[in-house]
Amino acid sequence: MKTATCVSFFGVLGLLLTGIQLGPASGDVNGGAADCAQVGELAAFVAEETGYPPVQNCPRVRVTNTEALIAIIAPHASAQGEVPRAAYVAANREILLSPDVVLATPIGLSYLVHEFVHMHQFESGAYARAPCVGWLEGEAYRVQASYLRTHGLAKDAFAIEMLGMLQSACAHFYHK
Repeated sequence: MKTATCVSFFGVLGLLLTGIQLGPASGDVNGGAADCAQVGELAAFVAEETGYPPVQNCPRVRVTNTEALIAIIAPHASAQGEVPRAAYVAANREILLSPDVVLATPIGLSYLVHEFVHMHQFESGAYARAPCVGWLEGEAYRVQASYLRTHGLAKDAFAIEMLGMLQSACAHFYHK
């Protein structure tokens, strides 16, 4: 059974470009990592940036271990040295965070912003109209970068945009 999952992750390249210092996420493995008021503000930011209709219900946001994220979401990415930091699981309407995402910082919150974009994409049906998965990731990275810029983190926003450009290209095959 396939589960529609969008993955947001910064690999070694992203960490090198941004110089992000990661620390533990707030929240525990069994509970929510962010309260609904904070999540609602981030969802409103995403709705404003993308034009998607606001979401009606607060998604569950929880911290899980990195090994679980790798096993469930991105075993192919981790084989190439990339470590997933967050993911939106459409089937559960849940955002999963790695324990090293610091939600007390704009960088940490930007992971939630990125995953909220994916939530909006699924709830609005935009994922079904996207030319490829890369387009979905490109939009999420663009909004994440915008969030970082609003918090004075232009260098980090630039690095996020670069990652978005790398992931957003749709493959086109030309026959001669």
